[in-house]
Amino acid sequence: MVKGVQFSAAASGIKAGAGELDLGLVFFSEPAPVAALYTRNSVKAAHILYNTQRAQGRVRALLVNSGCANACTGRVGVEDLAFIAGRLAGLLAIRQEEILFASTGVIGKRLPVETMTAALPGLVAKLGEKNLDVFAHAIMTTDTYPKIVEEALPGGTHRVAGAAKGAGMMNPLFATMLAFVFTDYPLDAMRLKRMLPALGRQSFERISVDGDTSTNDTVLLFSTGSGTAAGGSGGAGTGYHTAAVKAAIGRVMKALALLVVKDGEGASKVIHLTVKGAASTHAAERIARRIAASPLVKTAFFGCDPNWGRIIAAAGDAGVPIRPRQVEIAIQGERLARHGVEVPFIEEEMKKLMDSREIELVVNLHDGRAAYDMYTCDLTYDYVRINASYRT
Repeated sequence: MVKGVQFSAAASGIKAGAGELDLGLVFFSEPAPVAALYTRNSVKAAHILYNTQRAQGRVRALLVNSGCANACTGRVGVEDLAFIAGRLAGLLAIRQEEILFASTGVIGKRLPVETMTAALPGLVAKLGEKNLDVFAHAIMTTDTYPKIVEEALPGGTHRVAGAAKGAGMMNPLFATMLAFVFTDYPLDAMRLKRMLPALGRQSFERISVDGDTSTNDTVLLFSTGSGTAAGGSGGAGTGYHTAAVKAAIGRVMKALALLVVKDGEGASKVIHLTVKGAASTHAAERIARRIAASPLVKTAFFGCDPNWGRIIAAAGDAGVPIRPRQVEIAIQGERLARHGVEVPFIEEEMKKLMDSREIELVVNLHDGRAAYDMYTCDLTYDYVRINASYRT
């Protein structure tokens, strides 16, 4: 349990299901510094426009809704948030500018402001330090389970905890999701902003489900610790270096990212893809991302089909030069191709190896020493079913 932060959740009527949680509140006992990462999609949801224009410095509250993306709603989408912020600020006895928002759901619909504001008093009344679980439930859309990760820092004095949602419309840079990470270790805003981009690159930017980038992707990192860490050493009485805190936050973010891709819409398999032997990290990353997003590669994994030709074809279409005659491909440790041609293998045995929840795919370019790895998932019938009727 992270000190200095409380959570609550409510069913405000955004979602059609009776009593279905769709509104989550986070409240900080003291003003908390924050760092943010947002979608790289040129079309951005209203909460991103609101947060970047109005919320500066430390914050006291975060309101998250599911069931409505509040994206492509024009000026009124931002105005709706300002109205809700005014009502919530009064209930919490804080300033309107100290409130952040996040939304997820269907694009193009306005928030039901009246039902949301009607739910705010009850939401505030339910605030509690042990309510992270219900908050995580409230931010879900097509997720099949809440995503929560917690870790104690060395010595047990401080903790890191995070909650995330995400299952579809996930593409690297970002993967579609909301993620909120909290620590009660004292870090100022500058430190948070310095560390978050790198941590994002090592976690949420290394997962893919379907190749589509959301309008709403948001990662927020908060510190609830009073004061600031001194000189990068751990601060008074902590007994450990700030680097250890960064590492712990990184582990929590990586674990959350993996939970997101494991819960990819309709996914039955998670593929850990490694591209190595590349001339540069840039080349390895481009190739990894192209393979991870390929529908043909993903459907082959769904069918337990060792069709390595789809993998090398995707690698050759990544926009960076490769030498096909040097490429080696292995699945579950079994080599399928070497020097760009097939290595004899027993089809039925490979199918059995691929009939697993987690699969290792390694593409060795034999063209250098750089590498890049990421996680993706298969593409199933259920993915089509879920997204064919998402609005209904």
